[in-house]
Amino acid sequence: MIAQKLIGKEVGKGAFGLAREVKALEKEHGKDSVINSTLGTFFREDEKLAVLTTVEKVYRETETPDIFGYAAGVSGSAEYKTAVKKNLFGKNCDYITKNAFVDVAATPGGTGAIYIAFKGYGNEGNTVLLPEYMWDAYVHLTGANNLNNVTYKLFDGDRFNIKDFSEKLLEVVKRDGRVLAVINDPCQNPTGYSLSHEEWEEVIEVLKEGSKYGDVILINDIAYIDYDFRGRDASREYMKLFVGLPENVVITFAYSMSKSYTSYGLRTGAIVAVSSSKKVMDEFTIVAEYLCRSSWSNVSRGGMALLTKVYSDEKILEAVNDERNEWVDLLKRRANIFMEEAKKVGLETCPFRSGFFITIPLEKNKSEIVEDLKTKKTFVLSVKKGIRIAICSISCKKLEILPKLIKDSIEKFNK
Repeated sequence: MIAQKLIGKEVGKGAFGLAREVKALEKEHGKDSVINSTLGTFFREDEKLAVLTTVEKVYRETETPDIFGYAAGVSGSAEYKTAVKKNLFGKNCDYITKNAFVDVAATPGGTGAIYIAFKGYGNEGNTVLLPEYMWDAYVHLTGANNLNNVTYKLFDGDRFNIKDFSEKLLEVVKRDGRVLAVINDPCQNPTGYSLSHEEWEEVIEVLKEGSKYGDVILINDIAYIDYDFRGRDASREYMKLFVGLPENVVITFAYSMSKSYTSYGLRTGAIVAVSSSKKVMDEFTIVAEYLCRSSWSNVSRGGMALLTKVYSDEKILEAVNDERNEWVDLLKRRANIFMEEAKKVGLETCPFRSGFFITIPLEKNKSEIVEDLKTKKTFVLSVKKGIRIAICSISCKKLEILPKLIKDSIEKFNK
């Protein structure tokens, strides 16, 4: 009886589906003997959920109406929208907001932002350009919106594959008169790759070329931006390139508080649009509000109040950033340990720069290898063309032994 358009659509097991298996093994053998590299949430070295203490304090001190009441406005409060822009653009906020048209709509996490981008800019049957290594929810979101998808090669050696990205984008826009393209950057999920400023300049030239043949919509998923090893300012420098683009190019950001503010369950995020055209931005404002009202209605007032408070007090903001920087340093240590041990045993990895994840490129006998790792009480997430290692959730001690466990399982099946 289900709607015809949803027949055959399913999410699959994924990271959350593995949780029951992990919990059962931890209960039987003890947590120390199990390596759980599946969930993209930050855990301390004792492998307990890490929550920014300043953020927790601010949230707990939030007044009751600001937690339990309806949000002010379907697309979010004005104060929250201002805070989002400050957080997203950083030191470039004034420059971008003064030289381009910018608007914000609150969404349930970054997922809601991507949903609005696909729903608002994709005509039925249009094609979305996705990276070959990707968060699998992108595919589910294209399917739910009756959109097609095609993947572009993410890497050319150890850098972004601008050639394949360009060829795929131009092919689609010339054929359809419109193209939606997703770039998850910086700290890409699942590889941890981050484009350089020069690579972003090349992307901009591709978008300009594509605009000669039709409308170009870029969805920049920046969920992990505050864990970029280059630092807050350097990680956002490329955003200035989005000013002064052709009027039929619109940039949308999928913004999320989940990782940056360890507020995964609050489900608070936003879609942010940047355009050179007031008409394009006016359309965005109207349609984004309509889509909010006709789907989730509005998002967590408490989540929005939290970010508003952080950005209304410099001391609070500084405390949050300082605390998060300690976690970034821990991520660096974890990444260095894993990469050094991987090099010792000859385990290949995708190019990694920073963030929560590292990916092992793997296609042949992947299912058998993943199952074999389970016999070693080791859980990794299978992704398209590889397996993802969530260094965000594994202690340094376990990361010292993980590369050899993976290498041994690969060699068992791929000699």
